[in-house]
Amino acid sequence: MTTQTALRTRPLMPEFGAEILDVDVASADAATLARIVDVFNASGLILLRKQRLDKAQLVAFTSAFGDPAENTREEYTDPEYPKVYVISNKVVNNRAIGQHDDHHGWHSDLATAQRPALCTLLQALEVPDEGSDTLVADMCGALRALPAERQQEFMNYRVHQSFVEMRRVRGLNVTQEEMDAFPDVFHPMVRRHPVDGRKALFLGSMAVGIKGLPNPQGRELLKELQDFATQERFTYRHKWQVGDVLIWDNRMTLHTGTSYDMKKYTRHMHRTWVRGEVPLAA
Repeated sequence: MTTQTALRTRPLMPEFGAEILDVDVASADAATLARIVDVFNASGLILLRKQRLDKAQLVAFTSAFGDPAENTREEYTDPEYPKVYVISNKVVNNRAIGQHDDHHGWHSDLATAQRPALCTLLQALEVPDEGSDTLVADMCGALRALPAERQQEFMNYRVHQSFVEMRRVRGLNVTQEEMDAFPDVFHPMVRRHPVDGRKALFLGSMAVGIKGLPNPQGRELLKELQDFATQERFTYRHKWQVGDVLIWDNRMTLHTGTSYDMKKYTRHMHRTWVRGEVPLAA
């Protein structure tokens, strides 16, 4: 009988996230990949450093977590690997090869879909010397820190997630194509993790109201909760190094990014994500 060797890890924060040590994803066997997924499910956020993954290997690694999801903006996907999204301020042959600005406030990826993203993988190929940090907030920890009566109150709420309304609130135009592509959804404010039943707040920049509460009351409550949940005590700040792969669980986190000097520095990243399940009410 073969005994599986546990992965070496160290926490990113006292109760949230883990760095997995001494693993080369490109050469990892199926058992090692399965253990990586186990650490991910337990931690909500994992970091692997010094990885050298080509696009095919990145997609293959993504598949360990589930089915790689399609991207919403095809113009910034790799022609040969459409599941790989390019985040970059590089210009090649007078053409921007990627989305140069990918931080839109605190959010959970694909939150306006019926089946939001399960997880997001972000791989660093070139990084600025300063700025462009990624912040990931622990929505399970934030929920646990709320008074018990408020937690119970929020179990009954459903959040109105709307790409279209979010743009309108910000004074941006919305096309008919966008309205057709991104219909509104209502997701539980507190969702249950399908692996172990942990409960997490489900908020983000696409959350524009709460079913049954009039605005501005609903929006004010969402802002109050998001401000609370994204305090420094719940948030991991990642300072990028080339070769980093950061993976967060969208079912229990919010994330955002910080700005950088795009005229002075180059940032080049590859992103994939996995489609998840319909959010489970707590």
